[in-house]
Amino acid sequence: MTDTKRAKDQLKIHIREQNQAHILNCAEKVFARQGLAKTTTQMIADEAELPKANIHYYFRSKKDLLEAVLENILELWLDSVSAFEESDTPKFSFTRYISEKIDHSREHANASKVFAMALMGEEPFVLDFLRERFVEEIAREKSIIEGWVEQGLMKPVSTEHLFISLWAMTQTYADFDAQIKIVLNKPRLEEDDYEDAKDFIIGMILAGCGIQ
Repeated sequence: MTDTKRAKDQLKIHIREQNQAHILNCAEKVFARQGLAKTTTQMIADEAELPKANIHYYFRSKKDLLEAVLENILELWLDSVSAFEESDTPKFSFTRYISEKIDHSREHANASKVFAMALMGEEPFVLDFLRERFVEEIAREKSIIEGWVEQGLMKPVSTEHLFISLWAMTQTYADFDAQIKIVLNKPRLEEDDYEDAKDFIIGMILAGCGIQ
């Protein structure tokens, strides 16, 4: 293969990746705004300012497009929070985890909403992903937490319910931001609101888990 041919192929790949990323970003916005059932590929094409045929060139159907969006969201969710490490203290680990989850809600509100909709709709793609990846991850975190309990660094807790509570408390600032704005009597959430949420949730979790 000549250098010219290689350069052309690399350019094509780059353009394809850029186009796909643009379409997926627009699709995420439309799914979050319209809901999974009401969204059409035409709406996504309009958001992306592209002909509908261009959408179907990269994604054969709305189902394929939704699954691509969800895959990005799930990988983003996994990458957005640091894993617990046995060598860290529970206080450090939970403080970091909660802070990163709140930051994720603030920076990726559309992604969080689409994920919540997919869960409520019991989308098979999401359920399979959770069974394959999250069950294993929770088992790992449970082992570390049990180690901290044995060392007397925190009191015994149900790891499963602990993480369910953590997800509910942190993701609500994205999934139900309209409700939060009404409660706080604000037209939009500001950075200070998210920082206040971090402080409150961290304090409640540390106290509830008996972490000094």
